[in-house]
Amino acid sequence: MSDYNWFSDQAVEVAVDGLEKEAEKWHELAGRMRKVSQAAQGQSLQATAFAVTDAMTGAVTAMDLKAAYDTVYEWLNSLFAQAAQEFDSMGDALTKNAKWYANADADVAQNFDAIASS
Repeated sequence: MSDYNWFSDQAVEVAVDGLEKEAEKWHELAGRMRKVSQAAQGQSLQATAFAVTDAMTGAVTAMDLKAAYDTVYEWLNSLFAQAAQEFDSMGDALTKNAKWYANADADVAQNFDAIASS
């Protein structure tokens, strides 16, 4: 068993700093993904974009292609929006863990005091 002090000021400080930096990265990624989501929402196409020159099947083909495009368009837009939320959630979780580590010494001291005084 190692005698490394996992709750030393240096170890806790490094953990907190690392977690806070990672949290910032995830929040930045969430902001970037929100921009992607907003840009993608403006990429819808009209049925005329899928028009085929064949008079017999052109209208049917264009509508089929438009329906397929709309399905993928809606799916991707929902994924982009969800990604922004998930990235923010990851950043929030890392921030929460950083705060826990920052308070770890105080928590351990309080637990020890409670045990010692009982």
